[in-house]
Amino acid sequence: MVLVFFVLLLVNSLASAQVVELNSTGGTTATNGLHFYIENTTKIQVRRLNNTGQVYSPTAIPPSNNLDNGIFIRGNGLVYGPSHTVTTFNPTGGMYSTSSISAVTPANPATAGVQQSATSNFGIASGPQVTVVWKYTTPLDFLTAEVTLTIPAAYPVSAANPVRYYHVFDTYLGGSDSGCGVNVAGSKRIVGTYSSLGGATPCPTSTALPTSGTIVESFRERVGTFSSYCAAGWSTFFVNGAPNCSVLQSAAMSNTITTTLQDTGIGIAYDFTAPGTYTFSYDFVIGSTTVPPYDHIEIRHDGSTTQCPENFVVLACTSSTVPCPPLNIVNTGTLTGSLAFIPAATGATFTPSTFTLGSSATTATVVMQPTAASAGTYTLAATGLSSVPLNGTKCTNASGTAAQSCSFTITNTPCVTGFECLETGLPYNTPVTASNRNPLYTKLVNTGFRFDVVAIGVGGAIATGYAGSVNVELYDDSTAPACTAATALAGTTQALTFAASDSGRKTIASNLALANAYGKLRCRVRETTVTACSSDSFTVRPSAISSISSTANADNSGGSATNTPIVKAGANFSLTADTGVVGYNGTPKINPALLEWTSVPASGRATPGTGTLAGSFTTAASAASGNGASGAAFTYDEVGYFRFKAQGVYDDTFAALSSDIANGDCTNDASNTLVGGKYGCKFGNTSVSNHFGRFIPDHLSMVPVSWVEPCTGFTYMDQPLNLNVTLEGRNAANGRTFNYTGIFGKAVVSVEMENANSGVAIAPSRLTTSAASWLGGQYLFSASSFTKAASPDGPYDALAIGLATTESDGVKMFDRDMQASTTACTADTAGTSSGTCTAKTMINTKMRQGRVKLSNAYGSERLALPIPVRIEYWAGSSAGWTINTLDTACTFPSATNFANSFSFTFPAGTTAKPNNLAACETAVSVNPVRLSAPGVGNNGFADVTLNLGSASGNQCVSVGGSGSAAVTLGKPWLQFNWLGTGNTNPKARVNFGIYKKANEFIYTRENH
Repeated sequence: MVLVFFVLLLVNSLASAQVVELNSTGGTTATNGLHFYIENTTKIQVRRLNNTGQVYSPTAIPPSNNLDNGIFIRGNGLVYGPSHTVTTFNPTGGMYSTSSISAVTPANPATAGVQQSATSNFGIASGPQVTVVWKYTTPLDFLTAEVTLTIPAAYPVSAANPVRYYHVFDTYLGGSDSGCGVNVAGSKRIVGTYSSLGGATPCPTSTALPTSGTIVESFRERVGTFSSYCAAGWSTFFVNGAPNCSVLQSAAMSNTITTTLQDTGIGIAYDFTAPGTYTFSYDFVIGSTTVPPYDHIEIRHDGSTTQCPENFVVLACTSSTVPCPPLNIVNTGTLTGSLAFIPAATGATFTPSTFTLGSSATTATVVMQPTAASAGTYTLAATGLSSVPLNGTKCTNASGTAAQSCSFTITNTPCVTGFECLETGLPYNTPVTASNRNPLYTKLVNTGFRFDVVAIGVGGAIATGYAGSVNVELYDDSTAPACTAATALAGTTQALTFAASDSGRKTIASNLALANAYGKLRCRVRETTVTACSSDSFTVRPSAISSISSTANADNSGGSATNTPIVKAGANFSLTADTGVVGYNGTPKINPALLEWTSVPASGRATPGTGTLAGSFTTAASAASGNGASGAAFTYDEVGYFRFKAQGVYDDTFAALSSDIANGDCTNDASNTLVGGKYGCKFGNTSVSNHFGRFIPDHLSMVPVSWVEPCTGFTYMDQPLNLNVTLEGRNAANGRTFNYTGIFGKAVVSVEMENANSGVAIAPSRLTTSAASWLGGQYLFSASSFTKAASPDGPYDALAIGLATTESDGVKMFDRDMQASTTACTADTAGTSSGTCTAKTMINTKMRQGRVKLSNAYGSERLALPIPVRIEYWAGSSAGWTINTLDTACTFPSATNFANSFSFTFPAGTTAKPNNLAACETAVSVNPVRLSAPGVGNNGFADVTLNLGSASGNQCVSVGGSGSAAVTLGKPWLQFNWLGTGNTNPKARVNFGIYKKANEFIYTRENH
């Protein structure tokens, strides 16, 4: 009864097992792959070639207790997994709490290249749960296990108590059952066993796979790495003890690799030390060590071509699916072959003639070049393959639907590899070089233009037979975007249809006219399979600078002397140039030679009377508006107004970005009219601008005075000064402003005088001046003398004579203090007064009223009588007339300046005095001044006059002569009002033989 019960229990157990088959019709030949049986308990049998088992026991298939393999889980000190009856082995934790396996999908029989899969789920109650997705692709020689293992959060697990995943097999090696261990280290470790070559022992290799003549059964890492492994005797996996490979032991597998031929098994383990979800995968390999077989060669193509070169993409695929899934493209080993047309296409060539696939490249590109004789429809094929696929050649027609077809059509349409745009009428050049170009010239905004489009064939030649439709458009190339990715300018796309009669060249259908400016545009041509951009770029520029404005704005007349604002010559002001054309972002320039001033002074400088405009535009125009190009540091060094002639403000660089200037694709001018098909590279204001101003001098300045004091160290009143001083309008750089003239020369000049910085003004009427006005930016001031007062005054021994100016615009003269003040006043470059500064001093001198005084002389007729002469100046009311000791050389008469008179008419009522002196009986001499002795008996007298003003009388310079007319000394400022009737020459009477009343003798001779 016991025996019967055991048998029934076993039968019921086997009857409840779940078993699936992958590739159920395979495992019989070298080309139909492996046949797998997989049970929900994870026991596996594999059949290959002879349809016999590859793992022990070879005749057993699941469900069977005779299969010594399976997946085991060690958890919390116990081992769980399928039972084992070949030995006394049983898992200490028993069978999994749950275990199942899904049906195979897709279902058998499997088509070569199609991947099948089945999913196992098993686990331990309240413990680790495992999902294994088994994947196999016919006719490959391995099964892939993709594992997900989850350890619950509360499950006891640590480094000392790991959860361990085992997979072990008792191998059979195609019938030998005895093998050698192998461990191939690398990025993907292989742990396995192989049938010994000729039964050699020790084994030939344990670190590398044998290359031929053997069967290999192994585990191969795919994702993740083995924690431990063994390739040793089959029973060591189920019995504790050396070499410590058993799934029952608490320690990890010992990584033993047998080098002794024996009945082998293989096993791997993954250790986990913490709760969580883990994924890893590996292959179970049974078969050869060469590149896995593949399903088909795949050719991807467009279905048709013209006479242009055509690219074919070739790959090897392990799946029967077309197009080949990316993960099924062969990427190992080496596979070679060639492409061909069936039937052969006359003249068609394939480059390279042999393609290579595998580890070096997963795909290969083969270029087919047809000829006109190649036209026709053909079947694509792969020939001369180094490894023949299961299902030959498959093709994907990628033109639209990705349909599976190897049919390919070659038409006799001339090849178009690209397109070129160039100016209408210019010859097409290839190849394009710096001197061999296909130009596109500079264009104007809002001005229509056209150009030609050329279809380009093989080698760059014109495809003269091309017929087809294209779209032509423009795009902004200022930032050099990729040709195919650039955004077309709105409104520029035109359809253009080529007929064969166009010979590959055609002008666009209608004019393009762009409202915006562009520094660099390119032409792009789009066809169904070809997108090409022009080799040349071009500029679309504004036609003009539309307006020029400034912080120095004024009316348009330029003639007003009162307009505001005012700007000092040489001071900074701004200029702004606008185009009003969106897209213009250039920085203009000025041409100082193109300035004019329409109100030119009568004289003082040459026409056109303009000054120098300096400065530059430093801020570019805003592309959003085309306006706002500006500079804030312009200066103008003249007075009045200036304006720009046409092209006075211009841009000559906007067309540089496209290289139009460097390439000569525009003319070197500002022409807005086509000349030889080209516009000018430049543009500017096209008419005379408004006037800018009003400019005034920065200051007035006195040219250094060149004046020689009439007498050394002093000057006499009424004495000619010959003082000539020039005032000038000056700019900030102290240059003369020539246009400070006429209505613009507004400074009123006045004289200021004072003595010894006393603060007491001296009437300017004392200074004799001549009338003057501003001419050529200069005011010529002249002063002839300092006039005597009616009564003697002075002296002014520290007389300062200065000029002051009054100017309605507030222009100041660089000035100096002439007033009594403790405040220093220095040159003020801002042209403003400070302290008590008034006038600019021209000269400082000692100004004195002077006279020459002659005194009467008395003495013997036997003696030459000296005439007392005094050169005096008025030293003030307290000192009176005082000898001018400074006049040592300024006033020195000669004898000819004196007049001698010997005949007298005495006033009525007086008694005539006897006079025995005849004319020229005595003569004048100087140094000292005296009359010669007339001799004994010649008593009498003579009057002597010094001619300072107009000459009168005769002078005798020798005795006995007849005398001659006296000449003037020419110093009338030394005359004096001797008689109360006005200034006259000084006079003295010389008496011979007569004594003064105070003397009682006229001559005394004494001997001592």
